[in-house]
This record gives sequence, structure tokens and C-alpha cells, in this order.
Amino acid sequence: MVKLYLKRDTSSDSARFEVLDERGDRYLTATGRRNPAGETVRLCRDGRAIARIRDLNLSVLNAYGITTPSESARLILAIGGGTLSARFRGISFYIRGDVLSGAFDILDADNTVVCAVSKKLSKGYTELTVYNSQRELFCIASVICIESVASAATPMLQTV
Repeated sequence: MVKLYLKRDTSSDSARFEVLDERGDRYLTATGRRNPAGETVRLCRDGRAIARIRDLNLSVLNAYGITTPSESARLILAIGGGTLSARFRGISFYIRGDVLSGAFDILDADNTVVCAVSKKLSKGYTELTVYNSQRELFCIASVICIESVASAATPMLQTV
């Protein structure tokens, strides 16, 4: 189990999020830029890209392709009726809880909690407790997508 903290990073034009470990040290950064084909965010450790999030540019839904060294899948997000709906394609994950408020779990097909998520508004971060180290990058990328849409109700990589 690892506990991580996701915070928005506005230190540069390409910065989007930073992920901190339990000690408050930088664990990962999420950076990206808009280009004519859409947007791609890279999750980087020590300046090296280790995972990618690609905005799939659907007009009605927020859809993202998430690629890690071990897997790739799609995350489809839709806002409507005061809720944020999240569906995974290509991976056996599903979500339980209130995604829009930031209190939810990511579960595997056998109902095992892979990641517990809790937004700490007063502290300015989202807390992730990742229970499956093999799916850590995928969980982080998924929460970045969800957090972006839930907090801004705009495409994930729009500069804040």
C-alpha cells in the first residue's frame, strides 16, 4: 500500500499536476501541452516519461486514453444531472462512490479495492491510497483525469 497526494501545479505553462509521497517529496509530475491533434499529458519521474494520458477529443464526453508500461485502456467521463459518471474500457476497473465530490474507490472486477480516493479541500490536495502496486500508474492517471473534469468541468489539460 502506498499513500500519495495529488495537487494542481501551476508553476509553468506545461505543468498540470504533481504527485507527492507520504513525506511530501515529489513522486511524479504530470506535464503536457495542447497541440492541433489534441493534448497529451506525460507522467514523469526524474524527468523521464513513464505513462501517458491522451485526450481523445470527443465532443459530447470527456474520453481519455491511458497508457502505462503494462497496459492501456480508456476512461470515459460524463457530467450530467449533478453527477460525474466514469466508465473504463479495456480494463476490468469500475468506480464506487461519489466521483464528483472526490470520495470514491477504484475497484477491480472481483470487488477488490485497487485505489481509495479522498479529496481534502481544506488542504488543497486529493489523497490516493493505492493498494495494488502493479496498477499504481494507471490509478494515478485515472484520478488525474477525474480530478481535472470534476474540479474544472472543462477539458483536463486546460491551463488553470
